[in-house]
Amino acid sequence: MTKYFNFTNAFVVIAILFFLSAKGQSGLLSKKANSFQTLTEIWELEPDTQKGTFFLSKYKPIYVLPFRYTIKPNELPYNSGTEVVSDKYVHIDDLETKFQLSFKVKLAQDIIFGKADLWMAYSQKSFWQIYNAEFSRPFRETNYEPEVILSLPSNFKIFGLDGKMFGVSFNHQSNGRTQTLTRSWNRIIGFAAFEKKNCSFIVRAWYAFQINENPDIKDYTGRADATLVYLLNKNIITIHGQHSLRTGPLNHGQIQVDWGFPIKGNLRGHFQFFDGYGDTMIDYNYK
Repeated sequence: MTKYFNFTNAFVVIAILFFLSAKGQSGLLSKKANSFQTLTEIWELEPDTQKGTFFLSKYKPIYVLPFRYTIKPNELPYNSGTEVVSDKYVHIDDLETKFQLSFKVKLAQDIIFGKADLWMAYSQKSFWQIYNAEFSRPFRETNYEPEVILSLPSNFKIFGLDGKMFGVSFNHQSNGRTQTLTRSWNRIIGFAAFEKKNCSFIVRAWYAFQINENPDIKDYTGRADATLVYLLNKNIITIHGQHSLRTGPLNHGQIQVDWGFPIKGNLRGHFQFFDGYGDTMIDYNYK
C-alpha cells in the first residue's frame, strides 16, 4: 500500500529566532522578549486591556528556524505515480529551514452579552529545502490556516487554575496543492483557557468536516489538543500535545516541546523537538 509523503519521526531543531513576539494563543504575546503577558492582555478580556477593532496583533508564534533536522524523511509524495519506483524519487534533504508567520485582528467587540469578541486570524507555516542545491532549493511544503474566532471572557476556578476564557472558532487548513498531494480540512473548534501566575493552559477539541482528500486525518493528526506554557527565569517552556482520542491501531498523535530563551533585546534562541504525526499536512499519516 502506498503511503503519502510524511516527514516527521523525531526531529530536533536548534536555531536563532527573531522573536517579534512570543507565544500568542498560548499566553505569551509581549512587547519585550523577556516579559510575560497574561491571557487577559493577549485576548483583551478586561476593559483596560482592550485596543479596539482592526488592531493587528500576533496570534501564534512568529519564528525562523534555520536548521530543522528530520530522521528518515519520506520522499514518496514526489513519486510520479502510485507505485514505488526508486529512480523517480526527488531527493529530500533531512536538513531544511522552517518558519512561521501569524497574526490576528479583532473584527467586532462586545457583541454577545456585552462581552464576546470576534476575531480573524491567519497563520502560515513553511518548510524550505534551502540546503538542497541539487533541486534548486524548493519550498517543500507550506500550510495555510485562516480562522474566525469568537472569544468570551470567563471568571471561575478549577483545580487551582483561573478560568479566563471560552470560545469557538471556524478553522480551515490546507497546503494549497493539487491532485495526489493536496491536503485540507475544516474544523469547528471549541476551547477553554486557564492561567495561574506565570503559567497558562489551553485545551481544545474539534469537529472536522469536508475531509474527502484525507478522510483519516483525524485518526492521525487528532481530535483534540492541549498546550501548557510556563515562564521560568525568562525562559519560555511550551509543551503541546495532540491526540486522536482512539485506542489500538488508531492511537496516534503528536508532542512538541519548545524552549525559548533570551539572547539580547528582542533576539531569542529557540529549541524545538517534535515527535508524531502532522507537523506538516503532507506528513499527516507518517510518523
